[in-house]
Amino acid sequence: MGFKFNGKVAVISGGDSGIGLAISQRLKKENVKIYDISKMITNNPIFEKSYQCDITNDERLKEVVNDILAIEGKIDLLFCNAGIGIGGMFENASLETIDKILNVNLIAQLKMTNLFVKNINQGGRIIFTGSMASIIPLPYQACYSVSKAGVENFSRALATELRPKNIKVITVMPGDVNTNFTNSRIKHVSDDKKEARGISKMEKSERKGAAPDFVAKRILKIVKKKHPPLRVSIGFLWKFVSFLVKIFPVKFVNFLVRIIYV
Repeated sequence: MGFKFNGKVAVISGGDSGIGLAISQRLKKENVKIYDISKMITNNPIFEKSYQCDITNDERLKEVVNDILAIEGKIDLLFCNAGIGIGGMFENASLETIDKILNVNLIAQLKMTNLFVKNINQGGRIIFTGSMASIIPLPYQACYSVSKAGVENFSRALATELRPKNIKVITVMPGDVNTNFTNSRIKHVSDDKKEARGISKMEKSERKGAAPDFVAKRILKIVKKKHPPLRVSIGFLWKFVSFLVKIFPVKFVNFLVRIIYV
């Protein structure tokens, strides 16, 4: 028997837009109580409560977690979904920008998990929104790639620790998705033509990418499984790409990435 959503309690970061909102909308239809942690409070009635919280602010994050646990006691689903992107040659990135993306995409995900993990019911689920960039590191998105690779490795280690409690940990890796993430990307671009061409290709692919609801539907299907995978690509194309990455030498994969983006 797989995981049943009905009557469960979920917490999601970044539930106010994009993939996070699409997941939340589908969870609501499954009779799940949802608590949202986002940069801005949303009045969307699908949420039991929406919290305005910069997840890199430790004290505010603790307040939010404590409030949710005071209301519910324990939760069943934790979606670590919030994230940001940066684009441009690494040599032009500021130290502040490097700190920001690693803090939001990696460190804050670990901290939020740490604050909730003792209060997740047996048989619960922790889901990280990863990226194909974790297994295919992209030029001009070096910091983003390493932040998502860190999330995936943390997820796998945590899954082993939580196995006795039957808490499943999953990293989902969407490919290109058409959300506001593209427009919100922090850029530190130069006059380099290759850089401009590479970033432009990435953004065009994202804008032609899958709808958030397509991704959300497949994520929840995976979460429902009795034995979900530790890491999974979303969509046939990206599943095929993941397969190719496994069988081709790393140097050859980097060669293909260079041809496409540089």
